[in-house]
Amino acid sequence: MLKGRIKDIYLHRHILWDMTSSQFKAKYAGSKLGIWWAVLTPLILAICINRIFTVAFTVNIPNYTLFVLAGIIPWLFFANATSEATTSFTVNSSILRQGIFPREFIPISSVLSNLLNFFIGFVFLLPFFIILNFRVTGLLLFLLMIIILQSLFIVGLGLLFSSVNVFFRDLTHFLSIGLMIWFWITPVFYSLDMLPFPFRWVCLLNPMTYYVISYKQILFEARAPSLLTIFISFSISLGFLVMGYLFFIKKEPALLKRI
Repeated sequence: MLKGRIKDIYLHRHILWDMTSSQFKAKYAGSKLGIWWAVLTPLILAICINRIFTVAFTVNIPNYTLFVLAGIIPWLFFANATSEATTSFTVNSSILRQGIFPREFIPISSVLSNLLNFFIGFVFLLPFFIILNFRVTGLLLFLLMIIILQSLFIVGLGLLFSSVNVFFRDLTHFLSIGLMIWFWITPVFYSLDMLPFPFRWVCLLNPMTYYVISYKQILFEARAPSLLTIFISFSISLGFLVMGYLFFIKKEPALLKRI
């Protein structure tokens, strides 16, 4: 059954791209700055965090704005994609009932449209890290691998949350609060070394920690992630993807009746 569904996804991949493209275009419809928001949003946030923590809390990390930027880029991709995927079934209830394409395309296309947005913004921000350390150019394959692993993690989470949200609409509100808490326990504007050991475990239990650490090691420190970090990231991505997809398959018949 699972093999047949994967084949069906491949056969209808053009529909997935059309849905992704439509969502991406709708994101900036009527906006004057358009795709420049993909660059400005992480940049403005990184600069604001830099001012707060270097002036008020005297954090002494060289090139701290780029340190934060290396973490805020993957975080914004995660937060935006997860939020949009969670509400995707309820927002697109009319096309959910149509049987002309795999219904999992709805949350997956939400993730992919945010991935496209991420890539466009990242193209403009990557030169800052290359100027900081040219060795980053030799690590781009590692970077691509981490981006793919993070995307698979978000797809799995999106399939899970979007299915649950159909039956428990309060999940959307819990998620908005949860993402705020999740942000503070993700090493976006600090490193694990800055945390006392008992509190460090909270971060180590956070799946996003391993992706953010990998981005920072590649972009800010210009070194490849450790094999352990890559293995943990791969395991998290595969685990959530399988769990989310199997949960969606199980709940799909009831989901169609409930929507």
